[in-house]
Amino acid sequence: MPTPQKPARPLLERWGGRFLESGKFAPAQADDPIHVLNPVERAGLLRVTRGAVLRAALAGAINAAATGFGALFAAHVLGHQPEHATLLQHVSYWGLFGVLALIAAVLEIAYLYWDGLRAVRALSLVAGLQLDSLDNLDVRYALARAAFELPNPPDLTFGVNPHREASKFTLATASLVYKLKISFTNFVFKAIVERAIGRLATRSVLAFTAIPINAVWNALVCWFVLREARIRVMGPSAASEMLDVIFEREPSPSPGLLTAIHCALGAAVVRTNELHPNHISLMRELRQRFGEPPAGVEVDDTRAFLRSLALLTQAERRTALRVLTVAAILDGRLVKRERRLLLEAYEATSISPALERVEALRKAFVSGDPILGPEILASAN
Repeated sequence: MPTPQKPARPLLERWGGRFLESGKFAPAQADDPIHVLNPVERAGLLRVTRGAVLRAALAGAINAAATGFGALFAAHVLGHQPEHATLLQHVSYWGLFGVLALIAAVLEIAYLYWDGLRAVRALSLVAGLQLDSLDNLDVRYALARAAFELPNPPDLTFGVNPHREASKFTLATASLVYKLKISFTNFVFKAIVERAIGRLATRSVLAFTAIPINAVWNALVCWFVLREARIRVMGPSAASEMLDVIFEREPSPSPGLLTAIHCALGAAVVRTNELHPNHISLMRELRQRFGEPPAGVEVDDTRAFLRSLALLTQAERRTALRVLTVAAILDGRLVKRERRLLLEAYEATSISPALERVEALRKAFVSGDPILGPEILASAN
C-alpha cells in the first residue's frame, strides 16, 4: 500500500519560504546556542523589531489616510446634501469608494507581508539561524507562516491530532473573533468620536478617525508576529539542549517511559489545540534519539498519558514530567488547560506542583536567557 503523501504547502507559504531562503546567511559568530541571546544579539533583535513595528504603524496610518481621502473624493458624487442623493448617486459613491479602499488595502497588505518577511529573515540572521540550510527547512516554512499570520496546519503529524479535545464550535468562534477584532475596534472608535463631538464630527473628520487605530493595530500585530518568529527561531535549539539535560542520566528509556514521554508531548499539543512548529521539532528530536513510540499507543490521548505515569518508577515519573514541562513552554505560552494538565500529572505522580518553576522556565526561554540544567530538573523534584 503506497505511503500517503503530505498535502502540498499553500502557495503563500512556499513563496515566503523561498524568500527567506534567498538571503545571504553567514556562519554564526557566537559560541552560544541559537536560543541563548547574548547582548549583541539582543540589541540586534531589538533594532530589527523596533524598525519593523514603526514601519508597520506608518503603513497603517498611510492606508487609513488614503482611504479617508478616497471617502471625501467619492463623496462629491453625493452633492452637498447627501440625505437627498438618488439611489444611483449612492451606488456610484460606494462603488468608487470601495475600489479606492480596496486598492489601498491590497497595497498595505502586500507591503506588510513583504516587510514582515524581511524582518523575520533579519531576526534569523541576528540569532545565527541558517535558513538556507536543508536541516532548517521546516523552520523556514514555519517562519513564513508566522510572517503571513497563517495558522499552523491542523493535519496529523507524528500521530498527534491537536483538535482531538476541541469542539468545532470553539474553533470556529476563535477564528471569527480574530477576524472581527479590527473591524469592531474601528466601529467603536468612530461611534465614540461621533457621540463626543456631535454635529462637529463632519464627514471629513470621521473619514480620518481610523488613522490612529490602523497605526496602533499594525504596530501591535507586527510586534506579536516578530515575537512568534523569534520563538520559532529559538525552538529547535532549545528543544535539543533541554532534552540533553533531561536524559543525561537516562540515555536509554524503558518502553514504559518511552510511551509516557511521547504521550506527554502529544497531551501538551492537544491541550493547546494547536501543533506549534517547536512541538514538531521536539517530536522529531525525540524520535531521532529513541525511535518511534511503541505500536498501538495513541500519543495524543491525555487520559492514556496520565494512566501511563502510574506504571513508571518514581525516577521515570520525574523524567516524564520534565518532558511535559519542556513541551508546555516551548510554544512560548502556558495556557490554562496546559496548567491543568501539569497539575493532573503532578497529582498522578505524587510530586509537589512546581508551576512557578515552569513559568520561570517559559519566561527564560522567551527572553532568550540561558536555561540552566538545575532549573529544568527542578520542575519535577
